[in-house]
Amino acid sequence: MTIFSKGKIYWPFCLLMFHCLTLLPQENSIYENYYLNPSIINPAAAGAEYYPTGDISVRRQWMGFPDAPTTFLLTGCYRVGKYGFYDPRGFVNKGPLKHGSRIGLGASIFRDADGPLACTGGLISYAYHIPLNADSRLSFGLSATGTYHTFNSSLLSPDDPNDPYLLNGNDNIFRANFNLGIYFYHEDYFVGLSANKMLPDIRNVHDAKQEQPSFFLMGGYKFLQYTGTFILEPSVMIKKLAGTDPSVDVHTKLYINRLNWIALSYSSTNKVNVRFGLRLYKMLYAGYNYEFTFSKIAFYNAGSHEIHLGVNLGLIGIQKTNNRQ
Repeated sequence: MTIFSKGKIYWPFCLLMFHCLTLLPQENSIYENYYLNPSIINPAAAGAEYYPTGDISVRRQWMGFPDAPTTFLLTGCYRVGKYGFYDPRGFVNKGPLKHGSRIGLGASIFRDADGPLACTGGLISYAYHIPLNADSRLSFGLSATGTYHTFNSSLLSPDDPNDPYLLNGNDNIFRANFNLGIYFYHEDYFVGLSANKMLPDIRNVHDAKQEQPSFFLMGGYKFLQYTGTFILEPSVMIKKLAGTDPSVDVHTKLYINRLNWIALSYSSTNKVNVRFGLRLYKMLYAGYNYEFTFSKIAFYNAGSHEIHLGVNLGLIGIQKTNNRQ
């Protein structure tokens, strides 16, 4: 007998899903977006790009499963101050901004739906950027988070509808927490360390509070920075999410004319990601991410897909820079 029938999931499969969710926090799917939005996991990265950015994304995990996890994310960053984004020659990140504005702000709103489980929340980030020399900055960040966990048992079809685990009256929980981070960045390289969810928290609505936080260490370097057409940026992320073993993500990103890019990533959790980003028009860009897993569940789904649409005020300046090279 199959686990699916008329779009409904049988109870044994639900138990399997709950077991996975006990091991992996529901917000983990939000953390997966760090590649395009590092301020999600490291508040010190808010405003590091100097110019305002905004991004909306939709992630559909395990395509082919009914009620598979779906994540919506809206995020943006802004460097506070009154300034021009470009110098008279059109170069990005030049002029009074680098000297007169040290405060970066970021905000995110997200919703992660996984069958009967849902997590809705947001975060607000504050970063203070300190110039070390003409090209390097060190920033410190703090973010406040709020998440609302819900469990809708009416979406299930259990063998025992009176199961006390489903009907214990603890189906909706709100939690607040905070994150800390430090971030060093240069035109050619970056490194950051952050700790998320510093206070004891839950992993799903029926769990007691558990000690955290999660830790993230990331770094990268840009090669061929001054050749004009191509820039190669390898990077590494080492993370220890609460309740899971440490894992490593390795990324290789190739910029083309600094406006478009393609990236390949491998995770020690047996996942491969293929990403690309395209400039659509002036300040608008679009991105796509396909994720394939090598676990046993890969035989029953068509991978995970994610679509991005965003605005980046730096794209016009980058184009001007390219035209002058």
